[in-house]
Amino acid sequence: MNQLVQIAGVGFAILGIAYVTLPRKIYYIGLESLRDTQSESTEPSTFLLYVYRFIGVCLIVMGISYLF
Repeated sequence: MNQLVQIAGVGFAILGIAYVTLPRKIYYIGLESLRDTQSESTEPSTFLLYVYRFIGVCLIVMGISYLF
């Protein structure tokens, strides 16, 4: 059981690092339903990129908390 929790922590941390370092790629890979369909631009807004980075930081913190 303890190993499963550690594996989950590593997974959350890796996912969080991806969100922090590659928010544009995550935006394009993500679900279509989460995108703003009313705007004509296909580029994510600066605010949305910072939201993705915030989510990434939260995932990293959660992953580290599982490890220790």
